[in-house]
Amino acid sequence: MIHILSSEMHNETLHLPFEVDKAFEENHQLVAILTGGTEAKFVQLLKEGAIDLSQPVYLMVSGQSNSLAASLEILSYIRQHNGVGKVMRHSADQAEAILDNTATLTVRPSEALLHNDKPLRLGVVGFPSDWLIASRVDYEVVLKRMNIELVDVPIEEITALGQVDPGMQGAEAVYKRLKEIVQKYNLQGLTLRCFDLLSTVKNTGCIALSKLNDEGIPAACEGDIPVLLTMMLCQKRTGELCFQVNPARIQSNGEMLFAHCTLPLKMTSSHEYTTHFESGIGVAIHGDLPTGDYTLVKLSGDLSRLLAVDVQLDRCQFEPNLCRTQVWIQSTPAVSHYFLTDPIANHHVLIRGHHAAKFNS
Repeated sequence: MIHILSSEMHNETLHLPFEVDKAFEENHQLVAILTGGTEAKFVQLLKEGAIDLSQPVYLMVSGQSNSLAASLEILSYIRQHNGVGKVMRHSADQAEAILDNTATLTVRPSEALLHNDKPLRLGVVGFPSDWLIASRVDYEVVLKRMNIELVDVPIEEITALGQVDPGMQGAEAVYKRLKEIVQKYNLQGLTLRCFDLLSTVKNTGCIALSKLNDEGIPAACEGDIPVLLTMMLCQKRTGELCFQVNPARIQSNGEMLFAHCTLPLKMTSSHEYTTHFESGIGVAIHGDLPTGDYTLVKLSGDLSRLLAVDVQLDRCQFEPNLCRTQVWIQSTPAVSHYFLTDPIANHHVLIRGHHAAKFNS
């Protein structure tokens, strides 16, 4: 049986990403992840007993609508709960081994790398988005090991704006309100449960988060705390601006497409404004980044794993069925293997320059 997961945020007509052999379907647990925002639905399948983590789970993905991004969050959740999973990008994947247990590219970060000499306060504006099922953190552990206090800020601090202008004027209003929150709570960075703005403020947080990052205030979206901690770590180690990205397509040769809507404008060679991908409203950023050296970084929510790999940005593209800024990265097959078998959740951080050695030393 194939369980099909799709989000109401996507209004396009969606189909199964590919067909599998009937015998394979009858004898394996298959979940077709058609869109992003479906991770909580997978957890519901577990609660209902429709999925059993004592048996391997195969995740069918496509190359659009944040299907892969959601699948990586689910795969990470499966691994955290001692299950075995595999991301299937096409029908031929069913013939491959479900998972090998070879070491991944991640390392255990040192205490010196994690610890900040000066205490920091980071805001969590609203709770983490419901779909971040593999991205939870322990506030006390973060305070003890990183000298970072995580401060819960009620989402009403921003949704109280009410409905704003649907264009740039409204996006600027969101930015100004977030700046007020930064000052009110004495924050050095924040993450925003931004999808709540779609139904209340009727605009997005994309421009606001982009501008905050440009100003040296690390700002993550979707309430993702591990990404915010990764941004702070990148700022401490390299001083580079951070682009929070979703994996969208992954090739076995190490070529990967990443996308998101909150790109800092100072990272771009050119840019234009468009609508938010999932909702089609508000203002988001389609930007081109210079080709060349970059580093892909991610710290796990429990602070036990760190990925930092040097990569090359080959080219930029634009397709309407993905988050608005889209970049192709060239790495190695080992990095592809990491994402398809044992990723640190979904979101990662891309920074300019080759800096992996600064995190792995």
